[in-house]
Amino acid sequence: MTKDQMYHNIALACLKTLREGGSAEADDKVKALYTAIDEAFESQFALLVAELEDARGRLTQISALDTSRHSLADAQLIAGAEGTAH
Repeated sequence: MTKDQMYHNIALACLKTLREGGSAEADDKVKALYTAIDEAFESQFALLVAELEDARGRLTQISALDTSRHSLADAQLIAGAEGTAH
């Protein structure tokens, strides 16, 4: 996930909150917007954590390869395998 994709998802959450605000008081709209930002940020952060965990798992698998039985191609296969889809 790129930084632009993350910002786009957060912006969409903000716009949705603003559209659904209706006739709420200004303070309520601001609180709702802050909540939407927090939730969207936490969601995007969770995706980054999942990607980090996936990368850590791949590195662990690669480091555990027995060099007498595995080649660089094996490590590249692990590194290039399809990971967590977002």
